[in-house]
Amino acid sequence: MSSGFATPVQRPPHSRVTKLNTGKEDFVTIPASPFMKRLGYGTGVSVYLYERSPEKDGSGRSPWAVKKTRTIAGKTKTTSNDMERRLAKEAAVLKELNHPNIVGFRALTRGSDGSLCLSMEKGERALMDLIEEREEKGQGPFPAKCIYQVAHSLAKALSYLHNTCYMLHGDLKSANVLIHGDFQLAKLCDFGVTLKLKKTLDGLEDFDTDYVGTQPWNAMEVVIGGTITDKTDMYSYGLIIWEMIALAVPHVSLLGGSDDDSLSFDEDMDDSMCEDAFQNALGTRPPLPNIKLGKEYQPLIELFCACTDEDPKKRPSANLALKALEGISV
Repeated sequence: MSSGFATPVQRPPHSRVTKLNTGKEDFVTIPASPFMKRLGYGTGVSVYLYERSPEKDGSGRSPWAVKKTRTIAGKTKTTSNDMERRLAKEAAVLKELNHPNIVGFRALTRGSDGSLCLSMEKGERALMDLIEEREEKGQGPFPAKCIYQVAHSLAKALSYLHNTCYMLHGDLKSANVLIHGDFQLAKLCDFGVTLKLKKTLDGLEDFDTDYVGTQPWNAMEVVIGGTITDKTDMYSYGLIIWEMIALAVPHVSLLGGSDDDSLSFDEDMDDSMCEDAFQNALGTRPPLPNIKLGKEYQPLIELFCACTDEDPKKRPSANLALKALEGISV
């Protein structure tokens, strides 16, 4: 919590909450943003830690993560409405999901300041934050066991999404993976851009829907405008394995500033040439860092390579990836 804010002297006003599973309404107390610890932020939203008051019998209650819409300078009302629709969609999706490797839904709230608030089960740390922290300390790739635990957790989540819910996550990346404890558990979060899959998994149920994603993690079929399938998630899944080895964002080194000689450019190369190189690399398999990795990494590297094939038909399904991981001893 920022030291610039004074301790509140009165109880914040109640906010009205919609119980999405019953259609009934109840009341919960969501403090104003200055009185919650900010955990992170994204386009048009901020995420806060909400420490809930104890039960009447004195027993503690688990904290929530609260994702709130926020005003962005220069943005139109239409843009703000789009952000609210995305958050409401995420709430509706999460309400329907029930899996130990997917973050749990708690409530959808209209705050006293007018912001829309999605309350969820709290995760401990975002994988991207842990990757950045490890890179800053110069510690090298995560241990193979940690990578295996994340890959295994996410494969289970994707198997459930694809084969039970017929749903494409649509924005897999380390920022949307929450790590609990010492990598004992990983949970997938951020379901605001999910898409419905055909039951055959070979295309989208609605041809008029657009895949959003995040550029460095987008598969070749996203880049060139091909057919979106369950394998589109699997490309991004493979890049999460790469992130935990390379401690970097895929392809971004091509924009300049890399310490890796194999990826760096001459100092006089202009920005447009760097941007062209970055754009041309999207959807391809990024090279592994030029470091020695032990044999315990080999099965994970093989899975990464299989998932990042430019041809989606050659990528494994979530079920096949899960089966391969369960055959690995780490």
